[in-house]
Amino acid sequence: MIRLKQLRGSGVRYTLPYVLPFSGLWLVVTIIAMVVFGVTCWLAASTSPRLDDAARTRLALVLVAQTLFLIAAVFALAIFTTNRLAGPYIAIIRAFEAVKNGDLDRPLRFRSSDIHLRDVEISFQEMIAALRVRLEPQGGVPVATGEPALGSAGTAVDLPS
Repeated sequence: MIRLKQLRGSGVRYTLPYVLPFSGLWLVVTIIAMVVFGVTCWLAASTSPRLDDAARTRLALVLVAQTLFLIAAVFALAIFTTNRLAGPYIAIIRAFEAVKNGDLDRPLRFRSSDIHLRDVEISFQEMIAALRVRLEPQGGVPVATGEPALGSAGTAVDLPS
């Protein structure tokens, strides 16, 4: 059975930890600007002599609802933007982990809309192909991927030359 972590596009939940590092400042500045705009609109409009108490209450409710809706929209946009930004980063991390575990058959693939990363994808595939060639024994039979041939992190590995 396929594990959920191996599925591409398996959900936004993997990118949620990246929302603050990737979109945090933008998110905070936008929310502060919306709250300041709502408060200043309230202060400017509530002093009008044309408004009675009922109109002021309705105005306050409309401004609060509008501000909350905009904050929710900004959060949704931040999550979407972070997913677009962190998606390639997560794909690279997963590909590196696969290589670390000895799986040289798992390709690195980015979304077709990430055309600016096509060179990284090609370079990674070329690196894996070169690594496969270097790890092949003299008989031409590929190394079994059941046991990692790369060693663990921080351990030097002797590669045939």
